[in-house]
Amino acid sequence: MPSRYTHVLVPVDSSDAAQAAFTEAVNIAQRHHAQLTALYVVDDSAYHTPALDPVLTELLDAEAAHARDAMRQRQQFVTTTTVPDFKAEITYGIPKHTIEDYAKQHADIDLIVLGATGKDSPQRVAVGSTTSYVVDHAPCNVIVIR
Repeated sequence: MPSRYTHVLVPVDSSDAAQAAFTEAVNIAQRHHAQLTALYVVDDSAYHTPALDPVLTELLDAEAAHARDAMRQRQQFVTTTTVPDFKAEITYGIPKHTIEDYAKQHADIDLIVLGATGKDSPQRVAVGSTTSYVVDHAPCNVIVIR
């Protein structure tokens, strides 16, 4: 474990676990004077159909709007802290793969903080599949928040 983290990645969604992870990531970033990146992955895997149904397009647009609102709230929260550098990013994809790819593409990320379960938590008993996947495949340290 490094003595000082320099760039913390916190994947977020609308779950309580993600909010807890975000709060912890802010605390870690403050203590280490680290850059903090919040990454909201809009899961578009259900929308990959040959001819997108207009209803599916509306649902995807609504999810993207929700993501933008959630990130604005997090941005406002961070402005009340001493986090030196905060970036909020929204992207599309399969969350577990997108988080892994993002961390690998940004080699300066040295810690990922994420919730034990995410939006699909009612069907998860312990650690969610996205969290489990990220723990197994991340190129850096991972802290799981319960």
